[in-house]
Amino acid sequence: MWPFKKTQLAGPEEFPAVIDALADKLRSEEFTAEADRLHYLAHDFVATTSNELYGEFSVALRKIQRERSDLPADIRSEIHRLIKSIDRICRWR
Repeated sequence: MWPFKKTQLAGPEEFPAVIDALADKLRSEEFTAEADRLHYLAHDFVATTSNELYGEFSVALRKIQRERSDLPADIRSEIHRLIKSIDRICRWR
């Protein structure tokens, strides 16, 4: 469930909550390893800069997108929107 309008992307303030929602959705669809990786990045990963953190999220999301062709369409589109959000956030910095 994307908490924003379809065309609206997540900003820096909303991003952690959106990642948590995606991780919960992945876990409910039994993509546990992917959900655990996102949870780790959102809550346990120690980054020296926010760009480093967003970079790690981007790598993790792109890996899920590339390796998990069996994702439901709603999760796949949510991952796509998150990648676009990261790209937009990192351009602001």
